[in-house]
Order: sequence, then structure tokens, then C-alpha cells
Amino acid sequence: MKGYRHLLDLDIILMVILGAFCTAFLIETYSFNPTAALFPRLVSIISLILILWTITGRCWILVRKTQDVSQPSEEVSARPEGSMVWYISLVTMVSYYLLTYILGFTLVTFIYLLALPPFLGYKKYKIVFITGILWTAGFVYVFKYILYARVPEGLTGIFFRWLTSRL
Repeated sequence: MKGYRHLLDLDIILMVILGAFCTAFLIETYSFNPTAALFPRLVSIISLILILWTITGRCWILVRKTQDVSQPSEEVSARPEGSMVWYISLVTMVSYYLLTYILGFTLVTFIYLLALPPFLGYKKYKIVFITGILWTAGFVYVFKYILYARVPEGLTGIFFRWLTSRL
């Protein structure tokens, strides 16, 4: 079992599970109309390719790490695995998802894009602010006007509708 220890890595296990979901979704698209199935198939195939790439890269790193224990690892991380950053990142993602429906997609996306880069150590606040505005505007534009998807408005949308009705 020593030689196969790298297969028990949590990242690889999660990628295999994600790959199984992508494969199931790809198989499900064959029951769709050919036009309607085009985009889901494209997303599934690209996801499977990227998952295989990730698994291969992770196995390669782990095999090299087990073969060459004396030399320093090529995978350098600023913080040790299992540090609080991972948990805080998970909490911010779950909070983003929940607050999107409460406060609205636009406001929460903007706050998330402003708060996360400095938290991860990025110090150029002017670039973070400009990037946050541009990405938020881009997301809203793509979802509303290109994909014609309804964006959760939340309390922000209710406030702006109330404000515009008063003007």
C-alpha cells in the first residue's frame, strides 16, 4: 500500500468524485435536444479534461515527493495545509452564496471581490477596487443581458426600486 499512498490524497479523491458528477452530467446530456445539449456537453468535456489534468499533476507531485524525500518539495505553499486560511476561504464562499439571496448579487459580488484579495495578501488596493468594479459590472452584464438570467436582487434591489419610485 506504500506505493499507492498518493492515491489516497484528499484532492485526488475529491477530483475523482467531481469527475464522476461531470461524467454523469455528460451522459445525461444525450437525452437533450442536440441544440440544447451543446453547451452542457462543452462544459462537461472541458471540466473532465481539467479534472484529469489536475489529477495527473497532483499524482506527479506526490510521486516525486515520495521518491525524493531528501530534497525540498517543488510544491511551495506560504501557509501549511490545514491552516485557518482554508477554513476562512470556505466560510467566505458559503457566506457569499447565502448573502447573494439576502443582499443581492451585485452588492455581495462587489464586497467579495474587494475583501478577498487583501485577505489573501494582495496589497494594491487601487487595482483591487478597479478590478472589483469591472468584474462586478461584467458579471451583471453577462448574466442579465447576454444569458438573460435573473440575478438575485435581494434587499439592494428592493431598496433601489423603492428609491427610484420616489424620484
